[in-house]
Amino acid sequence: MAWVGIVLGTLAGLVISISACVFWELPFWAGLLLYPAIGSSVAISVILVLFLRGEHTPDADPISDARTVAG
Repeated sequence: MAWVGIVLGTLAGLVISISACVFWELPFWAGLLLYPAIGSSVAISVILVLFLRGEHTPDADPISDARTVAG
């Protein structure tokens, strides 16, 4: 979960900072400031979404049957 968020945040920060310098003609220092801002916000958002999505899995519900493996 954290690995996916960090990788996506890194890629998003890299793409946004390069495109900001090339397409929007921002100065290089502004692109450098965008990289950690966008990267960390995307990483935190992805981790939060995956955490909230996995919180309601049916595997986490307690077993209703009281029997054990032995019988």
